[in-house]
Amino acid sequence: MAESQEPRQPRPPQPVVGAPLPRLWKAEPEPLPEPPKSKKKNGDQGAAPGAGKPGKKQKAGKAPKNEKSGKESTQKTVLLEETPNLDTYETRQRIRIITGVVSFGMILLIGFFIVRHFSPEPAVESPSGNEPQVSAPVAVNRERAEAEARTMLESAQSVARNGNAERAVAQLNRLKKSYPGTASAKEADEALGRPQQNLPLFLDRPAVVASPGAPKPAPAPPAPNRIEATAPDAPKATSAEASLILPANPAEPGMPVALNSPNATPSLVRATKPLPEGFRPRAGTAVHPSGWPIEIVGDRDGAPMMLVPGGSFTQGRDDGDPSESPSHSVTLATFYIDKHEVTVRQYALYLKETGKKDADRQRALAREPSSANANASASEDMPVVMVNAPEARDYAKWAGKRLPTEAQWEMAARGGDGRLYPWGFNPPIWDKKREPRQIDPVMSFPNDLSPFGAFDMAGNVMEWTKDWFETRYYHQFRQQPAADPTGPSRTRNSQLSVKGGAKNWTVTKREGFKLDSRLPFLGFRCVLQAEAPQAAAAPDANAPTGAAGVQNAVPF
Repeated sequence: MAESQEPRQPRPPQPVVGAPLPRLWKAEPEPLPEPPKSKKKNGDQGAAPGAGKPGKKQKAGKAPKNEKSGKESTQKTVLLEETPNLDTYETRQRIRIITGVVSFGMILLIGFFIVRHFSPEPAVESPSGNEPQVSAPVAVNRERAEAEARTMLESAQSVARNGNAERAVAQLNRLKKSYPGTASAKEADEALGRPQQNLPLFLDRPAVVASPGAPKPAPAPPAPNRIEATAPDAPKATSAEASLILPANPAEPGMPVALNSPNATPSLVRATKPLPEGFRPRAGTAVHPSGWPIEIVGDRDGAPMMLVPGGSFTQGRDDGDPSESPSHSVTLATFYIDKHEVTVRQYALYLKETGKKDADRQRALAREPSSANANASASEDMPVVMVNAPEARDYAKWAGKRLPTEAQWEMAARGGDGRLYPWGFNPPIWDKKREPRQIDPVMSFPNDLSPFGAFDMAGNVMEWTKDWFETRYYHQFRQQPAADPTGPSRTRNSQLSVKGGAKNWTVTKREGFKLDSRLPFLGFRCVLQAEAPQAAAAPDANAPTGAAGVQNAVPF
């Protein structure tokens, strides 16, 4: 009998150089058939080794038995499979290199956009082709100091003209201390010495100092830039004559008696430019070279208004919030703006004359018992708050005015020299405690005075404007100046722009509030258009509705 032969295990194929790598699978393969027994009978010599008995099947899942030991073999086999052509070592290396190059390129591209966005714009050559000249920092600082000192001097002149000599003296002393060596400081020193000679702080006309025994000088003629008042001819009464009598509104605190009050003497004011009906120059005010009075008074609400002559100014800034950039040039026509925010007294007069209800605002005030404005009615000089945009618009219409555009408000607050604060370029130094959104009676802080004589444009309450609010609205004026802009023509959020009362006191800050918002730190002031805008872009009220979520804005 021939010796039994054990079945040989299949040898794994040897890898060939350059061929795909084999891939191993952890799953066990199907068990091999059980080898035949070693005993042979006649006639079985031609049988193939490893063939089992006919009619019997190998049980699945069992390993072949070792003939010598008679036990099942514990050796496990592993299935070998060829790796796909694209899953070779060289392919993986190429993928790593390509991924690294793409990632590095994306990093460079992102860095380029970041640097381009935050880096300052290069200087642009002037139309004449000359190189832009940059003066020395010392010269810039001196020029800026002189400009700020000049602003403080003009502010002191305005305060003295309003009859508050003590406040004007305090401002002149502060000017001498803050900006010594400037021409304005010299003028301030001269002004402080005039009261010792029995002269006013500021001379609007040539003055002669009287000496003992000298004859009295003849009265000087009136200054050419002052408003002259003459008594009008008495109208002849007729039986069929009808007259319009305006309500006898009391004057603002500290102001001359209004012409339409019972104790006033009627007078006819002559000016170069005629004012709209219901407005008159304030007694004793000067006239701007353009022919408009510097300060006027409204007959309806008795509120003083300051002249903002037409011209150009810089709106926005590049180093503030994204909604404030980019800074751009804006040209506006002449207008008047309220000297201070609408007060509780003025709003109560409006409610009394119109008969409108104020229940909603009173309920809103009652919900803020801890607010400084909950008892705002206790002081008539406090700015009125908790007024929504429609109510502010109705008041302005009653007074013969309207809400300011965002550009008008900012020009009245910062002037034409690009300052960030109404008083100049430096942060404020208050003479008493003042916190952001702290509400005080109007004109409580003489330092918070704009170049045109408007108070409380940095502090006190935030103020409504008539423009819709969009964060990227300024971007359309990056390359071209704007002329009397009236805000975006479309809005996605139905919000109006609100100005003033910023936490950092800057007047470039802009926010958006819903039209029905009532806040304990939100009020308003009004403007009067003196000259027609040259190129005001008024949106079409009948234009179709835009894309989803975007409505065409109608001028508020």
